[in-house]
Amino acid sequence: MDKKGISLTIALALISLQLALGLILGYFTARFLSGKQTGQQGIIKSILFQIGDYKIHLHHWLLSLGVLVFIFFFDFFYSQFLCGFLGGWIIQGIFSYKDWKEIIIKNKNDQRREY
Repeated sequence: MDKKGISLTIALALISLQLALGLILGYFTARFLSGKQTGQQGIIKSILFQIGDYKIHLHHWLLSLGVLVFIFFFDFFYSQFLCGFLGGWIIQGIFSYKDWKEIIIKNKNDQRREY
């Protein structure tokens, strides 16, 4: 963890120890369970499906964000630790992979031509 990460952790600890512990545990859990680099599969599998000429890639950070939003909007099973844990998964997914923002991908093998 670099100096910015340590500073963020200290700032969060001042706000809430549960949130900070959840963030740290979530980050390192996601780092251990997911692929080591872009394109590798880890224990956590990516959810990929195809719609027409496009592939939809639901990254673990995106799924965690969806769960976090659901918790906030519906006040369902809210805890600071759980929110921190999911936040750790989000941070790990965004900062560890080059393809984090590639969610909707046009198939490369589409041979059709437009005239």
